[in-house]
Amino acid sequence: METAVANEDLTDVSSHFAFGKNWNSFAKAITESEITEAAAGLSRLLRRNELEGASFFDIGCGSGLSMLAAKRLGAAKVRGIDIDPDSVRTAETLLTRHLPSENWMAGQKSVLDLSPECDGYHDIVYSWGALHHTGDMWRAIEKATALVKPGGLLALAIYRKTPLCGFWRWEKRLYTKSPPALCAAIRLAYKALYIGGLAATGRNPRAYIRAYRSNRGMDWHHDVHDWLGGYPYESASPSEITAFLDRLGFSTVRSFEKRARLWGIFGTHCDEFAAKRR
Repeated sequence: METAVANEDLTDVSSHFAFGKNWNSFAKAITESEITEAAAGLSRLLRRNELEGASFFDIGCGSGLSMLAAKRLGAAKVRGIDIDPDSVRTAETLLTRHLPSENWMAGQKSVLDLSPECDGYHDIVYSWGALHHTGDMWRAIEKATALVKPGGLLALAIYRKTPLCGFWRWEKRLYTKSPPALCAAIRLAYKALYIGGLAATGRNPRAYIRAYRSNRGMDWHHDVHDWLGGYPYESASPSEITAFLDRLGFSTVRSFEKRARLWGIFGTHCDEFAAKRR
């Protein structure tokens, strides 16, 4: 298993990629279409009957789109946290616009500071694509599991480990610490290579990018920036995740897994897991 980032304060947002600024930009373009797609993605991992009437705790809430989707699917109480203050503000703005009088709350906090004594127990603890960016993924997962009620569910999405994860960790650190002009050049080069790869395999790049929002309501251009800059960065194989959850008293009830293409040369994807606390 990979280890934590050495000699860095993992709860200090300045050591992390500025996800919040990216989420703020993305959230300005969120329409009913993106909300519908996000709800469809959430209901794939968590069933509607599991969400109805549930308390839903979102770790790494980002834009707040998953919180909004959970409310749309019947969650009774929704709370989200994020280490990035820009993410928290973005989530608050989105939820205020769409759920002005509903039962929700968003706040700034690191997953590594969570505890049942302070943060309570929840029917569903959800973290999509966030815990591998903490710098201490395994401890972050353990912290998340501690907030799940007996019989409750943990929903996770974690980057699939590939042979090129070491390269991507280096690239993400470089991108996070680089000036905007260099970041723009890296994005341009990556997009050109990616589009070339789509065309070489017979796929229509324009159609791919237009259809990308069906991926949990996300946008391809914002996702590219998110991918290139997502530091800290860790990854795991599905067997590592399920074995770790099993040791913590969780049984995986459903998962969505697929191999990364071309050994991860264009990056990797998230495997998704829903696990029940025994």
